[in-house]
Amino acid sequence: MVLKPAETTPLSALFFADICRQAGLPKGVVNIITGDGRAGAALIAHPDVNKVAFTGSTAVGKQIARTVAGTRKKVTLELGGKGANIVFDDALIDQAVEGIVNGIFFNQGQVCCAGSRLLVQESIHDELLDSLKRRLTTLRLGDPLDKNTDIGAINSAEQLARITALADQGEAEGAERWSPACELPENGYWFAPTLFTNVTQAHTVARDEIFGPVLSVLTFRTPDEAVAKANNTPYGLSAGIWTEKGSRILAVANKLRAGVVWSNTFNKFDPTSPFGGYKESGFGREGGRHGLEAYLDV
Repeated sequence: MVLKPAETTPLSALFFADICRQAGLPKGVVNIITGDGRAGAALIAHPDVNKVAFTGSTAVGKQIARTVAGTRKKVTLELGGKGANIVFDDALIDQAVEGIVNGIFFNQGQVCCAGSRLLVQESIHDELLDSLKRRLTTLRLGDPLDKNTDIGAINSAEQLARITALADQGEAEGAERWSPACELPENGYWFAPTLFTNVTQAHTVARDEIFGPVLSVLTFRTPDEAVAKANNTPYGLSAGIWTEKGSRILAVANKLRAGVVWSNTFNKFDPTSPFGGYKESGFGREGGRHGLEAYLDV
């Protein structure tokens, strides 16, 4: 196996290699290659590579698909997302708020399955937003190795600039921007947790994957409207449903075009369950029997 991490975050992969060595794996079983996109492109095109599994942007995923087209290489692509967290009027507000916070602010929103869109039933919009804002005032930014830290740094200056530009664009397009008063560390790349309200489906912050701690809030009246808004995206990786009605969970989940749908939780994974996306969020599955079979010839 050859593992190539993102050029901005190579250390975790190198630590993993050391763990493999300590565990007694024979040399050559796990190999780490660091470098930028050129290194990844060379690796994917190498004739000795039989299987490619990529997690990253939709744009790069499309490049990989073109590279392996016409070859016998197997491919799994886990790409971008614009996950919708749908909160109905019978949901437990405090529980939903914790799930919303974990869904978008875990790892600073730098995960493809982040719940970056919040769809709230109109009748509880004000109550939920008040509770969510109170919760955000308690979040601490700082060293992720500190157990008291809730939000860490953005992984690069380039990504911080992209987040900033998209947030500024959202404000310029008329969405209302709010962030809690919080102290940003002096060193590193930091972005305060940010909410956008009065968001429509035409706003950039509701369409584009920001890959940062930015949450766009939309409203809905009926379950059908919630499903329509949740599916109104080129992505289809993740979604969450918050309601006390089991029948509603099943009915809504069945209509969502998302590879994983959580009920009354978010960002909870089981290694025995398959995970992957629809549409421009990729194809193939990771985890479970489906993920294992992608690496086998039978």
